[in-house]
Amino acid sequence: MTPRTDLTRSLLAVVAGIPGLRPATSSTTPFGSRVPWNLDASAVAVRDDVVEIRLVALVLPLPAVLSRAEAALHAVLEGTRWKDARIRLIVTDIDAAALTTADQEQRG
Repeated sequence: MTPRTDLTRSLLAVVAGIPGLRPATSSTTPFGSRVPWNLDASAVAVRDDVVEIRLVALVLPLPAVLSRAEAALHAVLEGTRWKDARIRLIVTDIDAAALTTADQEQRG
């Protein structure tokens, strides 16, 4: 286990605990569940100056859920060599259910 691998696992655990977000993985097919590694790790890139996480939004509005995520992720970086790294959250997709829920709320 490397420090980057440990950090990736910790970051994914935080994302899993944030309602409204999930890691954006390259495969959601049944085949993806049979590979011998955690596909969610492919959504995380840890470099010296930036930690990038690709996400799928399950709820709207985005600013509130992304602010919660950023604060929680910063806490994970504290005490590590990445404590000064920027966190870049990239929403690669929005789940259709989020759009349906947002549309229903607007119609009231």
